[in-house]
Amino acid sequence: MQSDSPLVRVWDFLRKLAVSLALRIVVSVLLLAYLIRLSAFTEIARAFSRINPLMLLAFFFLYYLSLSLQAIRWKILLKAWDLTQAYGVLLRQILIGLFFNNFLPGSIGGDAFRLYSGGRDTGKVESVAATIFYERVLSYGSLVTLGLLVLSSRFDPVRDWVFWLLLGGVFLALTGIITVSTLPAFGRWAENFVARFPFAEKFRLKDWALSFRFKVSHPGVLALVFLISFAVQLLDIFSFWVIGVAIQLPVKFTDLMLFVPLLYLAILLPLSFNGIGIRESVFVIFAASWGITSADAVAFSLTVFALGLAGSLVGGIFYWFDRSARYNKSKVA
Repeated sequence: MQSDSPLVRVWDFLRKLAVSLALRIVVSVLLLAYLIRLSAFTEIARAFSRINPLMLLAFFFLYYLSLSLQAIRWKILLKAWDLTQAYGVLLRQILIGLFFNNFLPGSIGGDAFRLYSGGRDTGKVESVAATIFYERVLSYGSLVTLGLLVLSSRFDPVRDWVFWLLLGGVFLALTGIITVSTLPAFGRWAENFVARFPFAEKFRLKDWALSFRFKVSHPGVLALVFLISFAVQLLDIFSFWVIGVAIQLPVKFTDLMLFVPLLYLAILLPLSFNGIGIRESVFVIFAASWGITSADAVAFSLTVFALGLAGSLVGGIFYWFDRSARYNKSKVA
Protein backbone atom coordinates (compact mmCIF):
# COMPACT_ATOMS: atom_id res chain seq x y z
CA MET A 1 0.00 0.00 0.00
CA GLN A 2 1.41 3.38 -1.02
CA SER A 3 2.02 5.96 1.69
CA ASP A 4 -0.26 8.48 -0.09
CA SER A 5 -3.09 6.09 -0.85
CA PRO A 6 -6.67 7.08 0.14
CA LEU A 7 -6.83 4.35 2.81
CA VAL A 8 -3.66 5.63 4.47
CA ARG A 9 -4.94 9.20 4.43
CA VAL A 10 -8.26 8.11 5.94
CA TRP A 11 -6.47 6.10 8.63
CA ASP A 12 -4.20 9.01 9.49
CA PHE A 13 -7.26 11.26 9.77
CA LEU A 14 -9.10 8.83 12.07
CA ARG A 15 -6.02 8.48 14.30
CA LYS A 16 -6.08 12.17 15.22
CA LEU A 17 -7.00 12.62 18.88
CA ALA A 18 -9.80 15.12 18.25
CA VAL A 19 -11.35 12.98 15.50
CA SER A 20 -11.09 9.79 17.55
CA LEU A 21 -12.69 11.47 20.57
CA ALA A 22 -15.47 12.95 18.41
CA LEU A 23 -16.25 9.54 16.90
CA ARG A 24 -16.49 7.97 20.36
CA ILE A 25 -18.90 10.69 21.46
CA VAL A 26 -21.03 10.12 18.36
CA VAL A 27 -21.09 6.36 18.97
CA SER A 28 -22.08 6.93 22.60
CA VAL A 29 -24.87 9.36 21.73
CA LEU A 30 -26.29 7.15 18.98
CA LEU A 31 -26.22 4.00 21.09
CA LEU A 32 -27.74 5.74 24.09
CA ALA A 33 -30.44 7.44 22.01
CA TYR A 34 -31.34 4.14 20.36
CA LEU A 35 -31.53 2.31 23.67
CA ILE A 36 -33.66 5.00 25.29
CA ARG A 37 -36.01 4.98 22.31
CA LEU A 38 -36.13 1.20 22.34
CA SER A 39 -36.92 1.09 26.03
CA ALA A 40 -39.36 4.01 26.20
CA PHE A 41 -38.24 7.05 28.18
CA THR A 42 -41.33 7.09 30.39
CA GLU A 43 -40.57 3.57 31.62
CA ILE A 44 -37.00 4.58 32.46
CA ALA A 45 -38.26 7.61 34.40
CA ARG A 46 -40.68 5.35 36.28
CA ALA A 47 -37.80 3.06 37.26
CA PHE A 48 -35.84 6.06 38.58
CA SER A 49 -38.84 7.11 40.67
CA ARG A 50 -38.63 3.84 42.62
CA ILE A 51 -35.14 4.56 43.98
CA ASN A 52 -34.76 4.10 47.73
CA PRO A 53 -32.52 6.94 49.05
CA LEU A 54 -31.20 4.85 51.96
CA MET A 55 -29.84 2.25 49.54
CA LEU A 56 -28.04 5.01 47.66
CA LEU A 57 -26.20 5.91 50.87
CA ALA A 58 -25.17 2.26 51.12
CA PHE A 59 -23.83 2.47 47.57
CA PHE A 60 -21.58 5.43 48.37
CA PHE A 61 -20.29 3.66 51.48
CA LEU A 62 -19.32 0.63 49.39
CA TYR A 63 -17.93 2.88 46.64
CA TYR A 64 -15.48 4.71 48.89
CA LEU A 65 -14.61 1.58 50.86
CA SER A 66 -13.57 -0.01 47.56
CA LEU A 67 -11.40 2.99 46.73
CA SER A 68 -9.78 2.83 50.16
CA LEU A 69 -8.78 -0.78 49.54
CA GLN A 70 -7.44 0.16 46.11
CA ALA A 71 -5.16 2.73 47.74
CA ILE A 72 -3.85 0.04 50.13
CA ARG A 73 -3.20 -2.30 47.20
CA TRP A 74 -1.32 0.38 45.31
CA LYS A 75 0.77 1.19 48.38
CA ILE A 76 1.78 -2.49 48.68
CA LEU A 77 2.77 -2.63 45.00
CA LEU A 78 4.77 0.59 45.28
CA LYS A 79 6.68 -0.90 48.22
CA ALA A 80 7.55 -3.93 46.07
CA TRP A 81 9.14 -1.50 43.62
CA ASP A 82 11.03 0.20 46.49
CA LEU A 83 8.80 3.27 46.50
CA THR A 84 7.05 4.78 49.50
CA GLN A 85 4.09 7.12 49.52
CA ALA A 86 1.58 8.18 52.18
CA TYR A 87 -1.76 6.37 52.09
CA GLY A 88 -3.70 9.64 52.04
CA VAL A 89 -1.76 10.87 49.00
CA LEU A 90 -2.47 7.65 47.10
CA LEU A 91 -6.17 7.76 47.95
CA ARG A 92 -6.37 11.37 46.79
CA GLN A 93 -4.61 10.50 43.51
CA ILE A 94 -7.05 7.63 42.90
CA LEU A 95 -10.03 9.92 43.54
CA ILE A 96 -8.67 12.57 41.17
CA GLY A 97 -7.93 9.88 38.61
CA LEU A 98 -11.56 8.74 38.75
CA PHE A 99 -12.62 12.31 38.08
CA PHE A 100 -10.42 12.44 34.96
CA ASN A 101 -11.86 9.11 33.78
CA ASN A 102 -15.07 10.97 32.99
CA PHE A 103 -13.39 12.72 30.07
CA LEU A 104 -11.56 9.85 28.35
CA PRO A 105 -12.41 6.25 27.32
CA GLY A 106 -11.78 3.40 29.74
CA SER A 107 -9.46 4.37 32.58
CA ILE A 108 -6.91 6.22 30.45
CA GLY A 109 -7.46 9.59 32.10
CA GLY A 110 -7.18 8.26 35.64
CA ASP A 111 -4.09 6.17 34.97
CA ALA A 112 -2.42 9.05 33.13
CA PHE A 113 -2.97 11.37 36.09
CA ARG A 114 -1.74 8.78 38.58
CA LEU A 115 1.35 8.23 36.44
CA TYR A 116 2.01 11.97 36.20
CA SER A 117 1.47 12.71 39.89
CA GLY A 118 3.25 9.57 41.09
CA GLY A 119 6.24 10.20 38.82
CA ARG A 120 6.35 13.82 39.94
CA ASP A 121 6.35 12.89 43.63
CA THR A 122 8.81 9.99 43.47
CA GLY A 123 10.97 10.90 40.48
CA LYS A 124 10.65 7.30 39.20
CA VAL A 125 8.01 7.41 36.53
CA GLU A 126 8.99 4.00 35.12
CA SER A 127 8.40 2.23 38.43
CA VAL A 128 5.11 4.04 39.03
CA ALA A 129 3.96 3.02 35.54
CA ALA A 130 4.84 -0.60 36.30
CA THR A 131 2.82 -0.59 39.54
CA ILE A 132 -0.23 0.85 37.76
CA PHE A 133 0.09 -1.71 34.97
CA TYR A 134 0.34 -4.69 37.30
CA GLU A 135 -2.40 -3.30 39.50
CA ARG A 136 -4.65 -3.49 36.43
CA VAL A 137 -3.45 -6.98 35.58
CA LEU A 138 -4.08 -8.31 39.10
CA SER A 139 -7.39 -6.48 39.36
CA TYR A 140 -8.79 -7.90 36.14
CA GLY A 141 -7.28 -11.26 36.99
CA SER A 142 -9.31 -11.42 40.21
CA LEU A 143 -12.40 -10.17 38.38
CA VAL A 144 -12.36 -12.82 35.64
CA THR A 145 -11.57 -15.46 38.28
CA LEU A 146 -14.83 -14.60 40.05
CA GLY A 147 -16.65 -14.87 36.74
CA LEU A 148 -15.08 -18.27 36.04
CA LEU A 149 -16.08 -19.49 39.52
CA VAL A 150 -19.70 -18.59 38.80
CA LEU A 151 -19.54 -20.40 35.45
CA SER A 152 -18.08 -23.45 37.17
CA SER A 153 -20.80 -23.48 39.82
CA ARG A 154 -23.65 -23.53 37.31
CA PHE A 155 -21.69 -25.54 34.69
CA ASP A 156 -23.72 -25.11 31.53
CA PRO A 157 -21.11 -25.31 28.72
CA VAL A 158 -23.74 -25.23 25.94
CA ARG A 159 -25.22 -21.92 27.08
CA ASP A 160 -22.05 -20.39 28.51
CA TRP A 161 -19.40 -21.36 25.96
CA VAL A 162 -18.95 -17.75 24.81
CA PHE A 163 -18.42 -16.63 28.42
CA TRP A 164 -15.97 -19.47 29.02
CA LEU A 165 -14.05 -18.50 25.88
CA LEU A 166 -13.92 -14.80 26.74
CA LEU A 167 -13.17 -15.00 30.45
CA GLY A 168 -10.90 -18.01 30.06
CA GLY A 169 -8.91 -16.30 27.31
CA VAL A 170 -8.46 -13.15 29.38
CA PHE A 171 -7.47 -15.21 32.43
CA LEU A 172 -4.82 -17.13 30.47
CA ALA A 173 -3.49 -13.91 28.94
CA LEU A 174 -3.16 -12.19 32.33
CA THR A 175 -1.60 -15.29 33.90
CA GLY A 176 0.85 -15.45 31.02
CA ILE A 177 1.86 -11.82 31.52
CA ILE A 178 2.60 -12.38 35.21
CA THR A 179 4.45 -15.65 34.58
CA VAL A 180 6.62 -14.40 31.73
CA SER A 181 7.46 -11.11 33.47
CA THR A 182 8.89 -12.99 36.47
CA LEU A 183 11.33 -15.04 34.36
CA PRO A 184 14.92 -13.72 34.70
CA ALA A 185 15.68 -14.82 31.15
CA PHE A 186 12.86 -12.68 29.78
CA GLY A 187 14.06 -9.68 31.76
CA ARG A 188 17.59 -10.04 30.39
CA TRP A 189 16.26 -10.46 26.84
CA ALA A 190 14.09 -7.32 27.14
CA GLU A 191 16.98 -5.23 28.46
CA ASN A 192 19.35 -6.45 25.74
CA PHE A 193 16.70 -5.93 23.06
CA VAL A 194 15.97 -2.27 23.88
CA ALA A 195 19.70 -1.56 24.27
CA ARG A 196 20.16 -2.20 20.54
CA PHE A 197 18.31 0.96 19.56
CA PRO A 198 20.34 4.19 19.23
CA PHE A 199 17.73 6.24 21.08
CA ALA A 200 17.47 3.73 23.96
CA GLU A 201 19.68 5.75 26.31
CA LYS A 202 17.93 9.03 25.53
CA PHE A 203 14.50 7.61 26.35
CA ARG A 204 15.80 5.38 29.18
CA LEU A 205 14.33 2.30 27.56
CA LYS A 206 16.56 0.01 29.59
CA ASP A 207 15.19 1.54 32.80
CA TRP A 208 11.66 0.97 31.54
CA ALA A 209 12.42 -2.66 30.70
CA LEU A 210 13.96 -3.19 34.13
CA SER A 211 11.05 -1.53 35.94
CA PHE A 212 8.39 -3.60 34.17
CA ARG A 213 9.70 -6.88 35.50
CA PHE A 214 7.18 -8.18 38.05
CA LYS A 215 8.79 -7.61 41.46
CA VAL A 216 6.25 -9.02 43.91
CA SER A 217 8.47 -11.96 44.80
CA HIS A 218 7.17 -12.86 48.28
CA PRO A 219 4.22 -15.31 48.09
CA GLY A 220 2.57 -13.71 51.12
CA VAL A 221 2.63 -10.25 49.54
CA LEU A 222 1.21 -11.61 46.28
CA ALA A 223 -1.53 -13.43 48.21
CA LEU A 224 -2.37 -10.23 50.09
CA VAL A 225 -2.63 -8.23 46.84
CA PHE A 226 -4.93 -10.88 45.36
CA LEU A 227 -7.03 -10.93 48.54
CA ILE A 228 -7.47 -7.16 48.41
CA SER A 229 -8.30 -7.38 44.70
CA PHE A 230 -11.00 -9.97 45.37
CA ALA A 231 -12.40 -7.77 48.14
CA VAL A 232 -12.48 -4.76 45.79
CA GLN A 233 -14.30 -6.73 43.10
CA LEU A 234 -16.83 -8.13 45.57
CA LEU A 235 -17.52 -4.63 46.90
CA ASP A 236 -18.07 -3.38 43.35
CA ILE A 237 -20.45 -6.25 42.59
CA PHE A 238 -22.24 -5.68 45.89
CA SER A 239 -22.66 -1.99 45.02
CA PHE A 240 -24.32 -3.02 41.73
CA TRP A 241 -26.67 -5.28 43.69
CA VAL A 242 -27.49 -2.42 46.07
CA ILE A 243 -28.47 -0.22 43.11
CA GLY A 244 -30.68 -3.02 41.79
CA VAL A 245 -32.40 -3.24 45.17
CA ALA A 246 -32.70 0.57 45.29
CA ILE A 247 -34.72 0.64 42.07
CA GLN A 248 -36.54 -2.57 43.06
CA LEU A 249 -35.20 -4.91 40.41
CA PRO A 250 -35.06 -8.71 40.98
CA VAL A 251 -31.36 -9.04 40.11
CA LYS A 252 -29.45 -11.74 41.98
CA PHE A 253 -25.99 -11.21 43.43
CA THR A 254 -24.72 -14.40 41.77
CA ASP A 255 -25.91 -13.14 38.38
CA LEU A 256 -23.93 -9.93 38.89
CA MET A 257 -20.79 -11.93 39.72
CA LEU A 258 -20.77 -13.05 36.08
CA PHE A 259 -22.19 -9.85 34.62
CA VAL A 260 -19.79 -7.31 36.18
CA PRO A 261 -16.58 -8.95 34.82
CA LEU A 262 -18.09 -9.02 31.32
CA LEU A 263 -19.27 -5.42 31.68
CA TYR A 264 -15.85 -4.16 32.79
CA LEU A 265 -14.17 -5.96 29.90
CA ALA A 266 -16.64 -4.41 27.44
CA ILE A 267 -16.07 -0.91 28.81
CA LEU A 268 -12.31 -1.38 28.30
CA LEU A 269 -12.89 -1.23 24.54
CA PRO A 270 -12.20 2.36 23.37
CA LEU A 271 -15.36 2.48 21.23
CA SER A 272 -17.33 5.16 23.05
CA PHE A 273 -16.97 8.12 25.36
CA ASN A 274 -16.53 6.94 28.95
CA GLY A 275 -18.28 3.67 28.09
CA ILE A 276 -21.62 5.42 27.48
CA GLY A 277 -23.79 3.34 25.18
CA ILE A 278 -21.59 0.26 25.48
CA ARG A 279 -22.50 -0.01 29.16
CA GLU A 280 -26.22 0.28 28.47
CA SER A 281 -26.04 -2.23 25.61
CA VAL A 282 -24.50 -4.89 27.88
CA PHE A 283 -27.20 -4.25 30.50
CA VAL A 284 -29.93 -4.70 27.88
CA ILE A 285 -28.35 -7.94 26.62
CA PHE A 286 -28.59 -9.43 30.12
CA ALA A 287 -32.06 -8.00 30.85
CA ALA A 288 -33.96 -11.09 29.68
CA SER A 289 -31.89 -13.47 31.82
CA TRP A 290 -32.61 -11.28 34.86
CA GLY A 291 -36.34 -11.24 34.14
CA ILE A 292 -36.54 -7.46 33.69
CA THR A 293 -37.53 -5.18 30.80
CA SER A 294 -35.08 -3.31 28.57
CA ALA A 295 -36.31 -0.04 30.11
CA ASP A 296 -35.41 -1.27 33.59
CA ALA A 297 -32.03 -2.45 32.33
CA VAL A 298 -31.25 0.98 30.85
CA ALA A 299 -32.43 2.65 34.07
CA PHE A 300 -30.18 0.29 36.02
CA SER A 301 -27.23 1.20 33.82
CA LEU A 302 -27.85 4.93 33.92
CA THR A 303 -28.19 4.82 37.71
CA VAL A 304 -24.86 3.01 37.98
CA PHE A 305 -23.26 5.60 35.71
CA ALA A 306 -24.85 8.60 37.47
CA LEU A 307 -23.85 7.44 40.96
CA GLY A 308 -20.31 6.62 39.81
CA LEU A 309 -20.10 10.07 38.25
CA ALA A 310 -21.36 11.68 41.47
CA GLY A 311 -18.82 9.76 43.53
CA SER A 312 -15.97 10.80 41.23
CA LEU A 313 -16.77 14.50 41.69
CA VAL A 314 -14.99 14.34 45.04
CA GLY A 315 -11.80 13.87 43.04
CA GLY A 316 -12.58 17.05 41.12
CA ILE A 317 -12.76 18.96 44.41
CA PHE A 318 -9.41 17.53 45.51
CA TYR A 319 -7.88 18.44 42.15
CA TRP A 320 -9.15 22.02 42.40
CA PHE A 321 -7.66 22.57 45.84
CA ASP A 322 -4.38 20.82 44.94
CA ARG A 323 -4.08 22.94 41.82
CA SER A 324 -4.78 26.12 43.78
CA ALA A 325 -2.21 25.16 46.42
CA ARG A 326 0.49 24.51 43.79
CA TYR A 327 -0.34 27.79 42.05
CA ASN A 328 -0.07 29.77 45.28
CA LYS A 329 3.18 28.00 46.15
CA SER A 330 4.68 28.87 42.75
CA LYS A 331 3.71 32.54 43.20
CA VAL A 332 5.43 32.69 46.60
CA ALA A 333 8.57 31.06 45.13
